[in-house]
Amino acid sequence: MVIGSGITGLAAARVLSERGARVTVLERDAEPPADDPHTAFATWRRKGAPQVRHSHAFLGRLRSLLRDHYPDLFAELLARGARQLDMMERPPKTLPPLGRQPGDEDLVALGCRRTTFEWVVRRSVLARNGVLFIPGATVDGLLGGGNPPRVTGVRCHIDGETRSIAADLVVDASGRQSKAPEWLTAIAAARVEEESEPSGIIYYTRFYRLREGALEPPQGDHPTAADFNWVKYAVFPADERTFSVTLAIPLAEPRLKVLAHPAAFDAMVQSLPGLVPWVDPAIAEPIADTEHAVQSMGGLVNRLRRFVVDGEPIALGFFALGDSAFCTNPLYGRGCAQAFLHAHLLGECLDERGGDLRAAALELEAKARAVIEPFYRASVIADKDAVRKAEGRRSRHLSNRLRQRFFEDGVAVAMRCDPVVFRAFVRMFNMLETPEQAFGKPAVFFRSLWVLLRGRRRNLPYALPAAPDRETTIARCQAAA
Repeated sequence: MVIGSGITGLAAARVLSERGARVTVLERDAEPPADDPHTAFATWRRKGAPQVRHSHAFLGRLRSLLRDHYPDLFAELLARGARQLDMMERPPKTLPPLGRQPGDEDLVALGCRRTTFEWVVRRSVLARNGVLFIPGATVDGLLGGGNPPRVTGVRCHIDGETRSIAADLVVDASGRQSKAPEWLTAIAAARVEEESEPSGIIYYTRFYRLREGALEPPQGDHPTAADFNWVKYAVFPADERTFSVTLAIPLAEPRLKVLAHPAAFDAMVQSLPGLVPWVDPAIAEPIADTEHAVQSMGGLVNRLRRFVVDGEPIALGFFALGDSAFCTNPLYGRGCAQAFLHAHLLGECLDERGGDLRAAALELEAKARAVIEPFYRASVIADKDAVRKAEGRRSRHLSNRLRQRFFEDGVAVAMRCDPVVFRAFVRMFNMLETPEQAFGKPAVFFRSLWVLLRGRRRNLPYALPAAPDRETTIARCQAAA
């Protein structure tokens, strides 16, 4: 039984059905239109997944996973217009020639809309033998008992009728709104260990389509993604000649909540030189959305939940995957890669441990701690630093101040002048290496430290162009709204 049919649920259904399981997927939202991805983007309403019409990054770790283990999905995504975005082809202009090295073939992301990705994977999973989708289903709790409890199914509402459905294994893929702790407490499981930190941002997204015959703007002096502290922004190339622009605003700057208004969003975009060529009316036009021309999303948190406590699973036959276990700030684009990877790891653990659900749970916990949890930790640290800066506070801890300066005046500058540091960052960004693996290498550490120590004056040629004036830009956005 898989609860939820977002990216995590679809990945779990694919992984389990490949191993001969009969899989039932419970989804509270309605079925998508079956026509094509374009129709899905225009008409598919997902109350259970409000992020579907925001920008998404399908990172190199996910692309490599699909290429190597799910080649049919990889091929179908490309056939439906997903683009391969080689991050070594458009490095910062301030870098010397990079050349190619072994491993660079993995530094390629996929560019497409979330609805397109989900439509392709869903269509593939539905076509598999033994997979049943039940839309309009709301899960109320788990079935099971014992010490520790053995989960034996779910209790749910389907079209107004309460039903209990038995299952040998239950996967919680219900996302960041998961009620797993309450479900488990209700069957006398030990308490789920949980920690969370606010992201400190709200973000706004608008989609565009290139006009007939128009080409994407060439790389310019101003970046298409940057962090000016009071506003972060990025362009996300996608399928079918579409792209999106996302603006992330700290909660400490409530005046910029006007960006939910299309005119204010446009005013901000016109103030950021790296975005201006992309939204030139001769090049692109906004994609009409009768409900929300600008998509907004808040309430974003980093949250970790542990279902193995004191070395033992708190329930057997129950696995929480993706955002149900590791929820990170979507600004970093890791959610879909983490979700698919987590489901893939579950499959590996079931293979390695056979029918021993306790051993599989312990193995999954160990693997997730090694390859997923470091990115959660990195998100928490980065967001705490960003919130402090946005609020004008300085960390009381010297170690935090030193780390922040090392990354801001060392790594961030070295990425624009040192190929070794740039490649390490891209590998970390694409989740091919953890932050500790990427920046803990002696060559990367000492090259970044050298850039830091030589001082800001000598690093001026590699600095990002200056941000627009904050107060002038905010006033322009407020006036536009």
